[in-house]
Amino acid sequence: MRRVEGDVGGLNVRAMLGGMFGWMVDVFDLTLVLFIASVLGEYFFPPTNLIARLLFVFASYSLTLLARPLGGIIFGHVADRIGRRLTMMVTLLGLGISSALTGALPTYQEVGLLATALFVLLRLIVGVFVGGEVSGSHLVAIESSSPRFRGLVSGVIESGYYWGYALAALTFALLRDYFGPRVFVSFGWRYAFLVGLVIALVGILLRLTVDEPSIYREVKTAGKIPRVPIASLFREKPLDVLVVLVLLAGIFWVAYATLGFLPTYLGTFLKIPMPMVFWGLTYAALIGGVITIVGGVLSNYLKRKYSFLYYSLIGIIIAYPLAVALRGGYVPMVISAGILTSVVGTGGVMLAYLAELFPTRYRGSAIGFLWNMASIGATGALLTAPLWLKSLGLLIGYTTMLIAGFIIAIIGAAITRDNTGVELRKLDETA
Repeated sequence: MRRVEGDVGGLNVRAMLGGMFGWMVDVFDLTLVLFIASVLGEYFFPPTNLIARLLFVFASYSLTLLARPLGGIIFGHVADRIGRRLTMMVTLLGLGISSALTGALPTYQEVGLLATALFVLLRLIVGVFVGGEVSGSHLVAIESSSPRFRGLVSGVIESGYYWGYALAALTFALLRDYFGPRVFVSFGWRYAFLVGLVIALVGILLRLTVDEPSIYREVKTAGKIPRVPIASLFREKPLDVLVVLVLLAGIFWVAYATLGFLPTYLGTFLKIPMPMVFWGLTYAALIGGVITIVGGVLSNYLKRKYSFLYYSLIGIIIAYPLAVALRGGYVPMVISAGILTSVVGTGGVMLAYLAELFPTRYRGSAIGFLWNMASIGATGALLTAPLWLKSLGLLIGYTTMLIAGFIIAIIGAAITRDNTGVELRKLDETA
């Protein structure tokens, strides 16, 4: 099949959609693990109480996040030194396969601690491929689209998080309804992980027709790619590295306090019936996806720096009423969860913001490393969530946890540089 650039008026549509599907697989797997955390805790960890089993699963989930920087370093290096296209093909295929294998693992009841070890190992492998995904397809889409579409591309790709989240919730709800709660808990949950592989194959088909961005080919042909790109990043941009880590850590904190923790918060702590929770989160994720695209588009006009500031301030203001609305019935819960899971639009800005900070010669390594290192901030929200709720109460504890993340994001946004709409070739010349 002939590979084409895919640009339509400065917009690489195939790369943009391919990147969106990559993010769908990413969040589908990660979210599915949290949706069925109690089931996984029962089948892959030693017998204990519910809270301990949940903490075991959250800890293994955190290992996935901790493995992401390794994937970012490995595949960021590959993306810079060898090519973006190879990176985006390998990472998506690896992610789809390793996710699907989770549904085929033996249980603790069958093989004892070997099941625990295999589950944790697969979570680590998933983390490596997830960490590498941001260094491939996302860069191809951003680098081969014009500045006027950069916010749109960023928002559409990141909206894949919400479509994947909606698909995970829908998959859970449909399989649970089809098998019934007892059979689903027994073995029906295994089929859910196969859906991620199907999404990955669709994404790979889209990516087959996408070529390397011309700006990357020019830099590589000119021999400007350093031998160790990440070393050049730390040597030339140490301050930007620190600022980006602070900003993204705050955003990821809020993202996982919502996307990651909401199923447990609504079902386990607020005692909302699980069918209502997962059907509600399906619709909520659709709202979040739309808000993310709008947030990305608006960032072209508000500027990336100020978009982060404005969206985070709005998040602080509405955190409490949204937390109250989660307990106000089905429709208020859906709307509130939709707004919360979008992180009030900040997600749609991140890819464009990062691409405009770093030159092409180590952009893959920069984004791969920084994106995934900052995601470790998400583990803070997940692992401390029960403590916030226990010490401050369900409503105030959850609200305070959200506000803490927004404050961290505001600090990072306040001190970052703004390069909205910069020509990437000009950035290469001046960097």
